[in-house]
Amino acid sequence: MPDPTGFQKARLDIEGGQRLECWLNPTQYSIAKANDWTTRPVVGTSLPQAQFAGGRARELALELLFDAAPDGDVSTATDQLFRMMEVDQALRAGGQLNQARPPTITLSWGSFTSFKAVCRHLHVQFELFSPDGTPIRALAGLTLVQVEKDARSGSGTPAAAQNPTTRAERRVRSHTVREGDSLPLLAFEYLGDPTRWREIAVASGIDDPLRLERGRRLEIPG
Repeated sequence: MPDPTGFQKARLDIEGGQRLECWLNPTQYSIAKANDWTTRPVVGTSLPQAQFAGGRARELALELLFDAAPDGDVSTATDQLFRMMEVDQALRAGGQLNQARPPTITLSWGSFTSFKAVCRHLHVQFELFSPDGTPIRALAGLTLVQVEKDARSGSGTPAAAQNPTTRAERRVRSHTVREGDSLPLLAFEYLGDPTRWREIAVASGIDDPLRLERGRRLEIPG
């Protein structure tokens, strides 16, 4: 039976020139995006202070059905899926000789092309077999994680470090010590990371970080 007019097969384009065409187009796929937020209780209020801690990569989840009934074999397709999860010695993470990695993957279907991603999770369930045990139907679930900026959706990967000669001067703020203040709490409030309290101690000339005098003026590096 010929394909209907305008029908296009979905495919997975695998880094290195390989391609896996979907035997049956997916019935659905989902794209998820998460952000990390940290919250800190504020004395005297019922609503904590929220601070943006950074964004996470988008994830694309889909299921692919491979059906070769009544007398075919789906192993050729499922083997290719598992091979794309293996480390390719020709691909080096960051150019490091000892950091080979699996290939990147892009889902394409008609006018839709996903972000460049890596497969974080692959689960293949074999559901039908021939009398001799050959798998003739399999359902594959994939979770693809974005690894490269997608121009259609703004910044998707960490920004590249600035050239040191173009960085703005560090901003210095001040804070007057109040009852209940501590260096880790102030580091969390101003710098977003309680482990950076030493930066405040050094900038403020504090010898004993466990003793903060109420009313003392602290320097907070930007």
